[in-house]
Amino acid sequence: MFPERRRRLINAAVVTCRIVAAFLVFSWVPTRQPVLSAKNATQATSPAEPFDTASFGRELSRLKSDLETARKSAASLRAYRDSLPKAWTVKAGEQEFEVSTSPLTSRLTHAEKEPAVRELQLDQARDFLDALALEASSASSTPTADLPSAKTKLARILAGSEFASRRQQSWWDRLRERINRIIFDAFVRLLNRVGGQKSMGEVLLWLGVCLAAVLIAYWIFRRWFRAARMAEMALQSAGVPTRSWQQWVFASRAAAAQGDYRVAIHCAYWAGIARLEELGAVSADRAKTPREYLRTLTKSKLLVSETQATRYQALSMLTSRLEKIWYGYHVATEADFLESLTQLEILGCHLP
Repeated sequence: MFPERRRRLINAAVVTCRIVAAFLVFSWVPTRQPVLSAKNATQATSPAEPFDTASFGRELSRLKSDLETARKSAASLRAYRDSLPKAWTVKAGEQEFEVSTSPLTSRLTHAEKEPAVRELQLDQARDFLDALALEASSASSTPTADLPSAKTKLARILAGSEFASRRQQSWWDRLRERINRIIFDAFVRLLNRVGGQKSMGEVLLWLGVCLAAVLIAYWIFRRWFRAARMAEMALQSAGVPTRSWQQWVFASRAAAAQGDYRVAIHCAYWAGIARLEELGAVSADRAKTPREYLRTLTKSKLLVSETQATRYQALSMLTSRLEKIWYGYHVATEADFLESLTQLEILGCHLP
């Protein structure tokens, strides 16, 4: 019986301790919360003075310390959140900033209403305060600009010899600079007025830049192609060596003897051109195309009309055969070569 009685006494003592502990907890919360609320009410009713960077850093340090105390219960977090203003006003030098507290209060609200993520949200709130303190510290360490001293230094730099040409600008340079500035300002005003939107002005600006780039690229490629075409014409004219018609006929027969009738017909054509140049019917210009030689022959005044007609027909046949075989890569035969020799005799080449 004694052990059973002792067990009952122990259970009764445990229950009594629990009741006393619960009474102490509930009696402690009401005594602490009104004090915090009163403090918050005092802060809410007091006028908000702008912080400088140093005092703002101290305020953030205090809020971080109070956050560690307020994380013990949801009621403390609510009181801590209610004590925060909507924004802090921070003055750094001549500039004044509004720092919103919404990132901090939103995390405190989640921590208050969702116990499962309370620690995570409170850690993020503490990191937010640390980030603000770091920004305030960097802003306080940034030196303020001394405008009079800067102007003095600028005047001293511009007085140097390397800027003498700038000071000694001619009236034409000053006029051109003024015109450029007027055009630039007008362009900026035009972009600002388009649609009343800055984005539209930027779009038009980039479209203008792209159009200018396309035009420049077109101009460059056009010059390249023109230069390449002129070089090709020069190479073509240099590719046909200056020979007498007898030498061209000899080269033509030598190629035909080797079975290369394509080269033989090519040489036969130039033998006819060389003979016409010797007669003065066409001018010696290797840059001309075969069709241009034909048009030149029709304008020749050194040949009688009957001779000019027959020689034009012979040169026309030589030209057609050359275009098909030399440029068109048609198969050349011995018959084509013999016909070319016949046209050469009509053009005035006396073949042995």
